[in-house]
Amino acid sequence: MKLSIFLAYKTILRGDKGSLALTIFILLSVFLNLLFIDSIFAGIARTMDNGRINYQYGEVIIEPKEGDEYIKNAREFIDKIKDYEHIKSITSRIRAGATLFYDKNNDGRDVAMFGGGGGVIGVDTEIDNDVLDIRSTVFEGRYLKKDEIGKAIIGADAAGGYGTSPFPFDLEGVKVGDKIDVQFKNGISREYEIVGIFKTRNFDVDSAVFVTKKDLNSILDSHGEASEIIVRLDDRNNSQKAIDFFKSVANVDYEMADWHEKLEFGRSINKSFDMIGNILRVIGSIVAGLVIFIIIFVDIINRRKQIGIMKAIGVPQMYIMLSYIIRGMFYTFTGMLFGYLIMKYGVISYFTINPIDFPMGWMVPVIKPESLKSSIVLFTIAGFIGSFLPTIREVRKKILELMK
Repeated sequence: MKLSIFLAYKTILRGDKGSLALTIFILLSVFLNLLFIDSIFAGIARTMDNGRINYQYGEVIIEPKEGDEYIKNAREFIDKIKDYEHIKSITSRIRAGATLFYDKNNDGRDVAMFGGGGGVIGVDTEIDNDVLDIRSTVFEGRYLKKDEIGKAIIGADAAGGYGTSPFPFDLEGVKVGDKIDVQFKNGISREYEIVGIFKTRNFDVDSAVFVTKKDLNSILDSHGEASEIIVRLDDRNNSQKAIDFFKSVANVDYEMADWHEKLEFGRSINKSFDMIGNILRVIGSIVAGLVIFIIIFVDIINRRKQIGIMKAIGVPQMYIMLSYIIRGMFYTFTGMLFGYLIMKYGVISYFTINPIDFPMGWMVPVIKPESLKSSIVLFTIAGFIGSFLPTIREVRKKILELMK
């Protein structure tokens, strides 16, 4: 092993420095490309997850049992669980299905209608923003004031005219100060003045209208009920423990789900991203193996006589083969090391300061440990094979054949 390392070291040290630098540059570029693409996928998935947790579900969401429209005695239930040690904040909301109408010219003609999305959500303005901070996403106008009646804020996807939307129809450009008609499913209609427009980049939220809970309770004739109770925890990993605690202290049969269960759509996207990442890792590893194969093969061809002389003076061919494999692994690990360092301290640092603007939010690439390990393993295997194949092909030849 010492002799093989010595031969590899001397060959690298006395070889052409430009070729060495180019080889390492190619390998680090391939490895960096794999890390970057995979980190983009991971960053998109994390951005989507954060958007749904921070603006829609929290870490734990509690909903009525199957067959019920509302959670009864929501206030009493919150009082029972609010002292749980891992809870940061908690709020209840009430929802109502509704169809929105906007008559831009106030002439009864060409009235825009929006009937999909998140409906109308009644919130406690003093508490709700500690849980799901919609206030920070209002980009025009203002947020709701306490117990305000006849005022609403509307999501950009429902309002229309604020970028791309997943919905085929919207209200075609509602502005702050405009009034919309809201027809609730119980038959009541109410006119609301839009005081603010928000954009969380979560289309389930951005297609909703927010009013005060007092306002919506008067329309639905509800008293103390809630459509959902949202809980924020100090750590996402405590979500299942929290659910177990809630069930133990409150003998209720409400539907309780943590963020894992609610983000099932995101999980399916993550699986697709992982599959694409695995394919790209295999292709990148093959490219890296071919680069090393060519470098080692060309070097062996140019040093055939030297290899023949070493065999003639008694150096075992296994030691010579091992020296070339060590060289190939040196190229591989050096390329991976520099690729990782550039990714971690260059690319990610840059995008942390300048995140990428995606439709679902501001995205920062993320290096997933499992993806990094997989890339390292595949690159190592590719480097070994790329070094081994040309070496065993040439070094095993007879001395006279090598000396020609």
